[in-house]
Amino acid sequence: MAKENIIEVQNLKTYFHTPEGIVKSVDGVSFSIEKGKTMALVGESGCGKTQTSLSLIRLLAPTAKVSADKIEINGKETKDYTKDQARGIRGKDISMIFQEPMTSLNPVYRVKRQLEEMIRLHQPELSKQDTYQRALNILTRVGIPEPQERIRVFPHQLSGGLRQRVMIAIALASNPRLLIADEPTTALDVTIQAQIIELLKEIQKEMEMSILLITHDFGVVSQMADTVSVMYAGKIVEQGSMKDIFEDPWHPYTRLLIMSIPGIKVKRGGRLETIEGAVPNPMNFPPGCRFYPRCPYAEERCMREEPVPEVIGGRMVRCLKRGVHDGR
Repeated sequence: MAKENIIEVQNLKTYFHTPEGIVKSVDGVSFSIEKGKTMALVGESGCGKTQTSLSLIRLLAPTAKVSADKIEINGKETKDYTKDQARGIRGKDISMIFQEPMTSLNPVYRVKRQLEEMIRLHQPELSKQDTYQRALNILTRVGIPEPQERIRVFPHQLSGGLRQRVMIAIALASNPRLLIADEPTTALDVTIQAQIIELLKEIQKEMEMSILLITHDFGVVSQMADTVSVMYAGKIVEQGSMKDIFEDPWHPYTRLLIMSIPGIKVKRGGRLETIEGAVPNPMNFPPGCRFYPRCPYAEERCMREEPVPEVIGGRMVRCLKRGVHDGR
């Protein structure tokens, strides 16, 4: 049976034109996500993960210029969409859960208004009563207790976990085919994190929905992802199945990210790895490999040559010294 991709992206670039120069936030990113599967886009803050997702739904500043060879979402070619055209697919074909619900939900509107607004946008034929009932059903679906009470409150009257569930409810209001989850558990305590992850997995299975999971946390990736794309300095440096990436990372950056998280590769009492330095300024990337100033395996040619994508057995890596760090 042929694979059905809900989204295909080829050579996505998002550059911000500022008085100081051009900021290359996303610089040639390609990926695809199958129906009902989850792809994790992983990397440190400042790597371009969130800008990649915002480029897909055109929620960017006026200074941004987005280009791509292909952006196909649920069978629609959207690479040349205007912001007005993109509004037509947001919420219907593709929805997004933002990182911090307290800043994403409108503080002066009750939950009812914000949820019903999304339903009316994509299902204007529904009556007022049917819209309200659908809103209640969605709140129940995402595990909010006493929805008749909670639908009438303001966001600040809810706990962090309930606010995140409201965000998920709004995102799911029109049954999107693709859900972007931008750090969906970052601001939550460990117990609530686990609940949100399980909720997303249950809803995904029920709706056969695809998920683009944006995170820096390989712990979350290990619980949710089918495939992984590791992003650094505007580019994807490694792609593969979750199992392959965890068991045998090919790029030094991927390996260091995994080895910096306790409980995955490093067991209790083991030594965690650190990544020296910081992500380079996207206005002034270093020549050659963008990771070489921080890479413990870098040599002189890494400073001169920019690695090209190498595809082997369904995996992709950008590294001049693939496998050197672990003896291959």
